[in-house]
Amino acid sequence: MRTLIRWAARLYPPAWRNRYAAEFDALLDDISPSFRDVCDVLGDVLRVRATTSIDACLMLAPVSPMNLRLPVVASLTAHAVMITIVLFAVWGHVTTMPLHVVAPLPPPAPEPPPQVTDARVFPNALTLYSSLPLKIPAQGGTLPLDVADGVGINFLSLPDIGATYRQGSTEWRVWPAQALESFVVRRVLPEYPHGTNARGAVSVFLEYLITRDGSVKVLRTSGPQPFAGAARSAIERWVYQPLEYENRSCEVVSRVEVRFDSEFAR
Repeated sequence: MRTLIRWAARLYPPAWRNRYAAEFDALLDDISPSFRDVCDVLGDVLRVRATTSIDACLMLAPVSPMNLRLPVVASLTAHAVMITIVLFAVWGHVTTMPLHVVAPLPPPAPEPPPQVTDARVFPNALTLYSSLPLKIPAQGGTLPLDVADGVGINFLSLPDIGATYRQGSTEWRVWPAQALESFVVRRVLPEYPHGTNARGAVSVFLEYLITRDGSVKVLRTSGPQPFAGAARSAIERWVYQPLEYENRSCEVVSRVEVRFDSEFAR
């Protein structure tokens, strides 16, 4: 290793060797050099070569043209060797790095369907609308999408979604109404019951059953009359396609909130 370091030290500029050669040899005799020391010396040679001009070296120690060409050639060779080592190290690191596959972006969210209830009644609700017509015409034509003034329908998020209720041989499954939109055949909006003295918003909560033939039966209501009666009358005229679960026809229970607001009702 001492021989390698002494050969590497010859790559220093003459001015450096004339000033530090004796101290460097004395230090080298006192230590047990390693390959890392060789690399440190080569790195320092590159640093000194990069910061010391040839002209300065010539001014400090006059040398012959032959002595000038030898350090230059040796310096260029050392530079080339170091660059080659660095390139090989970088190439090996790059080729062994694992490839990270970037997952594709999710598709854009669909645009909200047209509103079929008065959105002002539920200004912050996200499920006031239906993607399907309120009523399919008997003989073709344009499918109507109506808005009921002062009446809003809010599909509730159900904490017991997927629960099963059994009554004898019948089985009911709890499912949110917005998930059954594609099965709607007809939906009728409640009408605001005029002639009442109610002021502001009145909410009616209904639990209804979609039977095996797609008709709707209201099981329970919560709210004052005549608003509860108007909501029940409209929802019991809703019609769905027959529902199936695991290739068997089933009956589904869902819940909905109907809100009446006199401020927006005509």
